[in-house]
Amino acid sequence: MGKKLLAVAIVILMATSLFAAGKAESTGKTVVTVWHSAQGSNATAFEEIAQTFNSTIGKEKNIEFEAIYQGKANDVLTKVNAATGTDSLPDIAMMDATAATDMNHSQYLVTVDRLGIDTSDILACAISSYTSENGLLALPFNASALLYYYNKSVYDSLSLVPPRTLDDMAKVVAKSASKERTGFSGVPATFELSTFIGAQHGLSYMLNNRNGHDGAATEVLFGKEGTYKAFLEKWKAVYDTGAYNPISSGVTAEFTSGRTAAMLASSSNLATVINSVSGDFEVGVAKVPMVDEGATGGTVISGGALFSFTDSEAVRTVLEYLVSPEVQSIWSEATGYVPVNTKAYDTASYKAFLEKNPLYRVAIDSLLNSDAGLANVWVPSAYSVYYSFQANIVDVLNGKDIDTAVAEMVDIVESAIRTYSSQN
Repeated sequence: MGKKLLAVAIVILMATSLFAAGKAESTGKTVVTVWHSAQGSNATAFEEIAQTFNSTIGKEKNIEFEAIYQGKANDVLTKVNAATGTDSLPDIAMMDATAATDMNHSQYLVTVDRLGIDTSDILACAISSYTSENGLLALPFNASALLYYYNKSVYDSLSLVPPRTLDDMAKVVAKSASKERTGFSGVPATFELSTFIGAQHGLSYMLNNRNGHDGAATEVLFGKEGTYKAFLEKWKAVYDTGAYNPISSGVTAEFTSGRTAAMLASSSNLATVINSVSGDFEVGVAKVPMVDEGATGGTVISGGALFSFTDSEAVRTVLEYLVSPEVQSIWSEATGYVPVNTKAYDTASYKAFLEKNPLYRVAIDSLLNSDAGLANVWVPSAYSVYYSFQANIVDVLNGKDIDTAVAEMVDIVESAIRTYSSQN
C-alpha cells in the first residue's frame, strides 16, 4: 500500500497550489497535529497515510502531518474539552457525532465553511450528519454504516438468509443457534437505535430539531411517537427465542471465534473481522433488519469526522488530502469505512477492489439507498445516554414492563437536555 499512497500523494501534489504561511516551528516547518482514535489495522492505515503525506506533499510544502493516537472517540472528546483554551489544543481532532453537541457551541472550533474547503464531492448524507445551524462543523472522513454480520458458512448449511425485519431475525436467530453457539450477541445503544428508530415510518427522529441538528434538541420524540416501544417489542421477541446472548462487550470476539452466529457492528470493523476469522468460516454482511415493513428509511451514516481548531493553509492542505478520492479509496480498502468522496467510486483501483471484495459494497449501498434526512443523534451527555439505553434494553429483556422502560428512558434523556440547557 505504501507505493500506492506515494503515487496518490504525487498526483495530489501536482494538482495543489504551493503552501502559504501558517504557524511554523523555528525550523520553518509547519506541524499540523491530528488527534485520532483509530486502533489496530485502522491505526496502521491512518499513520501510513500521514507518513506518505509527509514524504511528498508535506516535504514540498514544509508541512508535517503529526498523527497522535488519543484513545477511543470519547477519550479524544474528553481531551479536546480539557485542552480548550490552551496551547495543547490540536489543529485537527478525529471525533464522532457524540462530540457535535459540545463542538457546536465551542468558540474555538473552525467550521469547514470558514476554512473554505470545497465539499461538493462529499456524500450528501455525510455533510448532513455534521451540519448544524452554525454550518458544517466538521469534514466527514471515516464514514461507516451499521451492518448485520453473520456466519455465512452456518447460514448456508442451514439454508438461511439474513433477515429483512426483526420478525425474520427472531426466526433466523433461533434456527442458527446450537449447543456450541448462540444465534445472536450484543445489546443496542444510541448508535444502533439511530437506525432502528430513524428508519421507522420512512423517516423518524429520536429528538426534535432533526435530532438536534437544526438547533439544540428540546424535546424527546421516541416516547410519544411510539418508535422506541415498537423496537423494544420486536427486540424482546428476538430475546425470547432463547438463542440471543445480551452481552455488551466482547461481541466481536464471540463472533470471530464462532461462538455466536450473528452480531450488529459498524462497517469499519469489516477488515478486522475478516482478518480475525482467518478462513475458519465465511463472513457475510447484510443491511440492518428493519423493525417492521414500514421502516423503510434506511441506515444512518456513522463513523467520524475531522474537527478543526486552526484556520491555516496548512490545515486546509492536510484536510483536502485526507478527503481526496485516492486517499479515501485507500482508507476504505484498508478499513471498511465508506469513501466520503463520491469521486472515489470512479477510480479504477476502487472499482477493481469492490469487484474482488463485494462485502464492502453492502455499506455503500446501504447509505446511498437511505433517506438523506436520516441523522445521527446529537444529545447532551452522549456517552451516559449511550449506556443508559443499553441498561434500559437489558431491563426489558429481563422482564421490565416496556411502557415503564420507555418512560424511564424519556426521563433520562429529557434530564440530560434540561441540564445542558441550564448550563449553556
